[in-house]
Amino acid sequence: MKRLIALCLVLSSLSLLPGCSLLGPSDADVELAFRSAVQQNDILGLLSNAVPIERFIVDKKEYKGDGVYEATVTIVAAAHLGPVSVGGTRQTVLRLKKVDGRWVVLQ
Repeated sequence: MKRLIALCLVLSSLSLLPGCSLLGPSDADVELAFRSAVQQNDILGLLSNAVPIERFIVDKKEYKGDGVYEATVTIVAAAHLGPVSVGGTRQTVLRLKKVDGRWVVLQ
């Protein structure tokens, strides 16, 4: 019985490791870094108003060395250009690195 309890404790502690920030950015960190990068590059606020993001999906994250992670993401957006509405799904790769305690998208 004691071995079973010890095994359960070990397995439960291993399940907590993927959520640890030492292993890279969380999905929420990736999305926040992406939205911050878009906001910094959106000169007059036109992009965020014209193309709202409906869904942001982190497909996979991979460590590339030197503190850099690559996140493959799928972005679902709908563009509104006057009376015309067009939508689209786009998959892209973001390169992220932790700078001053927060994740940023490398340009």
